[in-house]
Amino acid sequence: MNKSNFDFLKGVNDFIYAIACAAENNYPDDPNTTLIKMRMFGEATAKHLGQLLDIPACENQHDLLRELGKIAFIDDSILSVFHKLRRIGNLAVHEFHNDLDDAQMCLRLGFRLSVWYYRLVTKDYDFPVPMFVLPEHGENLYHQEVLTLKQQLERQAQEKVQSQAELEAQQQRLVALNGYIAILEGKQQETEAQTKARLAALEAQLAAKDAELAKQTEQERKAYHKEITDQAVKRTLELNEEESRFLIDAQLRKAGWQADSKTLRFAKGARPEPGVNKAIAEWPTGTDETGKTGFADYVLFIGLKPIAVVEAKRKNTDVSSKLNESYRYSKYFDNGFLRDTLLEHYAPDEVHDAVPEYEISWQDTSGKQRFKIPFCYSTNGHEYRAAMKTKSGIWYRDVRHTTNMSKALPEWHRPEELLDMLGSDPQKQNQWFAENPGMSELGLRYYQEDAVRAVEQAIVNGQQHILLAMATGTGKTRTAIALMFRLIQSQRFKRVLFLVDRRSLGEQALGAFEDTRINGDTFNSIFDIKGLTDKFPEDSTKIHVATVQSLVKRTLQSDEPMPVGRYDCIVVDEAHRGYILDKEQTEGELQFRSQLDYVSAYRRILDHFDAVKIALTATPALHTVDIFGEPVYRYTYRTAVIDGYLIDQDPPIQIVTRNAQDGVYLSEGEQVERLNPQGELINDTLADDQDFEVADFNRGLVIPAFNRAVCGELTKYLDPTGQQKTLVFCVTNAHADMVVDELRSAFKKKYPQLEHDAIIKITGDADKDAKKVQSMIVRFNKERLPNIVVTVDLLTTGVDIPSICNIVFLRKVKSRILYEQMKGRATRLCPSVGKTSFKIFDCVDIYSSLESVDTMRPVVVRPQVELQTLVNEITDSETYKTIEADGRSFAEHSHEQLVAKLQRIIGLAIYNRDRSEAVDKQVRRLDELCLDAAGVNFGGLASRLREKGPHWSAEIFNKLPGFIARLERLKTDINALREAPIFLDIDDEVVSVKSLYGDYDTPQDFLEAFDALVQHAPNAQPALQAVINRPRDLTRKGLVELQEWFDRQHFEESSLRSAWKATRNEDIAARLIGHIRRAAVGDALKPFDERVDHALARIKAENDWSDEQINWLDRLAQALKEKVVLDDDVFKTGNFHRRGGKPMLQRTFDDNLDSVLDKFSDYIWDELA
Repeated sequence: MNKSNFDFLKGVNDFIYAIACAAENNYPDDPNTTLIKMRMFGEATAKHLGQLLDIPACENQHDLLRELGKIAFIDDSILSVFHKLRRIGNLAVHEFHNDLDDAQMCLRLGFRLSVWYYRLVTKDYDFPVPMFVLPEHGENLYHQEVLTLKQQLERQAQEKVQSQAELEAQQQRLVALNGYIAILEGKQQETEAQTKARLAALEAQLAAKDAELAKQTEQERKAYHKEITDQAVKRTLELNEEESRFLIDAQLRKAGWQADSKTLRFAKGARPEPGVNKAIAEWPTGTDETGKTGFADYVLFIGLKPIAVVEAKRKNTDVSSKLNESYRYSKYFDNGFLRDTLLEHYAPDEVHDAVPEYEISWQDTSGKQRFKIPFCYSTNGHEYRAAMKTKSGIWYRDVRHTTNMSKALPEWHRPEELLDMLGSDPQKQNQWFAENPGMSELGLRYYQEDAVRAVEQAIVNGQQHILLAMATGTGKTRTAIALMFRLIQSQRFKRVLFLVDRRSLGEQALGAFEDTRINGDTFNSIFDIKGLTDKFPEDSTKIHVATVQSLVKRTLQSDEPMPVGRYDCIVVDEAHRGYILDKEQTEGELQFRSQLDYVSAYRRILDHFDAVKIALTATPALHTVDIFGEPVYRYTYRTAVIDGYLIDQDPPIQIVTRNAQDGVYLSEGEQVERLNPQGELINDTLADDQDFEVADFNRGLVIPAFNRAVCGELTKYLDPTGQQKTLVFCVTNAHADMVVDELRSAFKKKYPQLEHDAIIKITGDADKDAKKVQSMIVRFNKERLPNIVVTVDLLTTGVDIPSICNIVFLRKVKSRILYEQMKGRATRLCPSVGKTSFKIFDCVDIYSSLESVDTMRPVVVRPQVELQTLVNEITDSETYKTIEADGRSFAEHSHEQLVAKLQRIIGLAIYNRDRSEAVDKQVRRLDELCLDAAGVNFGGLASRLREKGPHWSAEIFNKLPGFIARLERLKTDINALREAPIFLDIDDEVVSVKSLYGDYDTPQDFLEAFDALVQHAPNAQPALQAVINRPRDLTRKGLVELQEWFDRQHFEESSLRSAWKATRNEDIAARLIGHIRRAAVGDALKPFDERVDHALARIKAENDWSDEQINWLDRLAQALKEKVVLDDDVFKTGNFHRRGGKPMLQRTFDDNLDSVLDKFSDYIWDELA
């Protein structure tokens, strides 16, 4: 080799050229130094790219590469090379990694990267790729380079300079020359002087480039960036087959396989070894149907046993479809050939254990051929991209069962994971569920058992994504514990990840694990469970509780590999929250915007693992269903209330103040004060008239008297010294502070001995320490104080505090899901504090704008596309060639978004210019610029751009260098104004307090509307006819459907009871069916329990019952009081089920059970009752 492979970089970037020369010089004699130099090469190249692409300085290479990855044209293979140089270089620095093949790989990949970089920087886009020549022993070409550099250094030092500029230039050249010499002479351990010289040279180079760019106009810089982008989009890293294999080898090694496509090839003598996990390339396969033999790209061996085959090609555009090639390798794998090959090296017993003479194989779908190798893979080395998963990632399929589907993974399975998979048989393990249906030892309620069975059946059916919907307070965590216990007990799964999105939810789950006993032992003691502070599970760990945030750091932001098989089952708690639907990218977005912008952290985490995902939620939103499918089981709030497992709510109590009722009107020109984020009042003059409704209170308008009036009214209903607790939802942290102060003042007047901690704030900002926040939540749950807690949204979901009896809304929400979650904090039973129902206090007219359940919309990741990105897209000629689904170009779509954003900024700027001197000054300057470039002032720019279209707009923006930067500064000034709500010190008072009865003003109107509905729509529900005409035919299923139907009409059972009490001054617990029969047939309204007692007395008097029968009659009566209806389903649950179910009762009542039940149904409604 007469010259360096990187010689073309000389004069283009002498710094990275010197590093590359040093890396070559130390190969092959010192692979460790080669790897270290190539790490430096990657860092220096990335820094220069970052500078050219205007990426802000990053703390380290990892962060810089993440920023580069956000730029659309940096494709994944380029990033892969940067990461390979970084990771292997780190091993060389910190662990003295000294692998010769890795050194060769890094040199080759660095060479490909340098060609791509050279073309980009020099604009010589057709630069022919030189042939790469591997350096040989003892060439030491760098000696001549060092000698030349030292001669230049000596000449530079002796040169006379005439001016300050010449002196500075000379000093820069000296720094650079010293740096290059240090790089070439430095070995694994640089001297301090060499390190200083190298870093000084890099800084000088970057500074020189900054100075060069600074001399250009912004339009010239923009044109330069645009040309780089235009060309780079067209070109990806040109890797040959061997170099692509290098990347695949590195991926395999990361997963624990010995892999080296160059040396570990069958033709070069590579053979399986006992105790070694090898990926052997080009393994011969047997004769196929055409009579030809072939080669598998890789066969993965664990010891002597072949366990997987791999199709690995550079040009695998559709990776998923190339699995067919892998299937061929498996079908035509020659075990006889393998056995003969191994017998040449190992004892017969050892060979026969690994490759028995009787062939184990699995039938394919056609039934005509059989697979010899159980796991088949296909890859092209590209990183996994969810939006293009058929063309990226690592596709695999377990071919042992024809029903097993293929999957895409971001990384390879580790050898131990494949062994575990091979040793397990999901089809056989699924039989355990049918063979062990009993769950009595788990202490579950009937619906929890049904939920567990539904999930198990979904697993048996092969579902990978499973959704379970259970009302808040019905024991989702308990159900999850039982489910995890059975999943692990069945050996269907090895390790379960219990995933939460808040630390408090994780702590709560761990507490439940500790409290739950199964056969006398705590759940914690049965299984090895790791908690939130444990980064990684151990081999013995069965359950690991972790937050999404922690897994993002460990999986997506760490060099330490996270095996894809670490968890084979993931239980997602409160799945309606963080697990959001990823926005489906259009063709243009895929090409021109970063895919990472569109992928939620939850989705990326879950996609990483080869696992069954089970999602738990109380409120399955549309986006939850889109991801996980329809719930395999639902247990609704109304069913839980009927079953007596949750309590009903009283009609909401609406508190209305004068200002909330009338609104607040402020006139143009009025002098007001604004409350800035620092808590200071600043003067302002209103630019126009403004109307504020109660929804704006404590957002855009702060009226202390409103909070004071509401808090004063609450003292009539709440007792902070009692056991029944209250949760107050506020708008912001600042609002919560005000409310705490007002509540303390108001209650102190009524309760002079009130303790300070009776009323406190708990929010994420109440204490920055998450553990302290959690301890405050525990205090609220388990201790006497606090009694009233004020929050924003920390306690909206997943926190179980049964003693909460009151929910106060001082914050208006429109989302039905969020409302149901907030309300769910109070639905749990808590007889120890006398809780029979719970109250909602509506202080902000929440029900007027609350979405119905039917209006749920998908929640998707919404990338915040920057203005500059949109401008770049319409000024890029390539975006006009990409046609979207609606027939318009990607540029037109970007132009539409740009105009919409501009229109909003212009509107806000014009509105705020009289309120801010800074905004006004910027608008005046923007007027001048727009008039010069577009012929309109700033206010008319958006309309003109919309009228003229993207091509004309692109020309305008090319005439306006720095325009977007000006807009960003304008947005900052406007946002500063918008963040300051108006502070209005005016009087307020409560003018109305009333219970809300749906759409009706009075309880009388409410009852009349209910009666009319029953009388005029008797056929609306089959169960309604049964209640009216033949109560004995009513089933529990029919009762639940009837309750939910009336709920949708806003005739809840608790509201009927409250309305009756308000109009008749009688509190009668008649149940819904009592009100229906009153309205339909004129039955007297009587407590349902009293009717049951009357029926029981009549039945007892009719017969000479045995003591056992009397006991069971009492139990049946008690069950009727709780369940309202007894049918066959009731006898399959609870105590009835445990004591033998309906067959046992039939024997007890001499086969007359049905007659006894009919009498109960008839006598309950006997008007003698």
